[in-house]
Amino acid sequence: MIIAEINMKILSLVLPFLLLLHFGCSSQQETLKGLSYDPPGSVVTTDKEIELQHRRTISFASTKVFSSNEFDGGKLNDFYQVNDTLYTAEMNAENVPINNSAWFAFKLWSPVKQSISILLKYKDGTHRYYPKMSRDKINWTRVDSLNFSIDTANGTALVRVDISPDTLWLSAQELFTSSKYYKWIDDLAEMQFVKKEVIGTSALGKPIVEVEITETNKPSGLIYVIGRQHPPEVTGALALKSFVETLTGGLELAKEFRKKYKTVVIPLVNPDGVDMGHWRHNSNGVDLNRDWVNFNQKETRLVKEKLLSIREESNVPVLFCIDFHSTQKDVFYITNKDAAKQVDEIYNKTMAWFEKIKEKNPGYFVNIDASLNNPSAPTSDSWMFNTFNCPALTYELGDETLREEIKQTSSAAAEAMMELLLKNVK
Repeated sequence: MIIAEINMKILSLVLPFLLLLHFGCSSQQETLKGLSYDPPGSVVTTDKEIELQHRRTISFASTKVFSSNEFDGGKLNDFYQVNDTLYTAEMNAENVPINNSAWFAFKLWSPVKQSISILLKYKDGTHRYYPKMSRDKINWTRVDSLNFSIDTANGTALVRVDISPDTLWLSAQELFTSSKYYKWIDDLAEMQFVKKEVIGTSALGKPIVEVEITETNKPSGLIYVIGRQHPPEVTGALALKSFVETLTGGLELAKEFRKKYKTVVIPLVNPDGVDMGHWRHNSNGVDLNRDWVNFNQKETRLVKEKLLSIREESNVPVLFCIDFHSTQKDVFYITNKDAAKQVDEIYNKTMAWFEKIKEKNPGYFVNIDASLNNPSAPTSDSWMFNTFNCPALTYELGDETLREEIKQTSSAAAEAMMELLLKNVK
């Protein structure tokens, strides 16, 4: 009886705090708002159920056609024959509702050379990406326009390809999966002024790697670069790669910059989603770029804690933050001039960077957009802006921007940033 009374007293003391915690978190979650194009529930970042695709190879005895999704980045939920030369490939989102980034990636082969047509069909999505193909997963080309058409009414697409014993990969974008990132990072880390660190692991145990680029123990400031929160956004990944390679390159500008500043890069925030062939989310079914207020997901918590710890240890200001993404066109999403107090200097520095990009790329249209700005949005750029009080923006590359142009413009953006910061260094 005495024990029961004690337990009741403990419960009466603890219960108010539990209720406050529960309703406080619920209230915060309810007040969060995503971006204008987000589907319902995108800012709810607690774990959600996902639909796993079956990794398998499908074969057809009558036509000797084989299809498979058994590789990192693969996405193919079903593949079936319609007639002797027509097949349907079905792709499902990992969970819904979801932004429409309908990813597909599978490989095809046959012991008999033949031409086949494939209807690309999506559940809870419509066709978005112009198909790319490769024979080695390294060199990629767009499918010839004569062999490709989109049915906008039904949200499907039809593609015609030649298959043979030589495996053909067909994908929404080039495959840039975790193994390729890790190899690239290892190559960078061979340079004396590049240091890599595994800051933790994703929900499924894949390494999340941070890279530091500097040639000084006492930098004047920090630059933060992150990428690949959303799995299909390969053009953003290609831009980040070129941006970083310019910072680590042999230009005298880069050498001078590295002697004064430290650049911190976390290029692959969502390795699980990338390797699983997801359309948008991580392995817990969550849009990581809507988890920068509650930090419910392991990946965003790791990145946040690392960025904060580096700033604290360095005891110098963060000067620039860039998060690389992809969308239908090249665009820089920036903090609106009137979005927060003391933002004039930040806005002016951002505009000065854009002017330098224009100088270096006279034919390139610097597409600046502040219409989506919301300083309280649960996105990485808003968190970085509010936390570090510096230019923090989302750099989006177009899905079909020419790859050579991506390399050129992102390299010019890196040079422009270095020139701007060196000009202002004390």
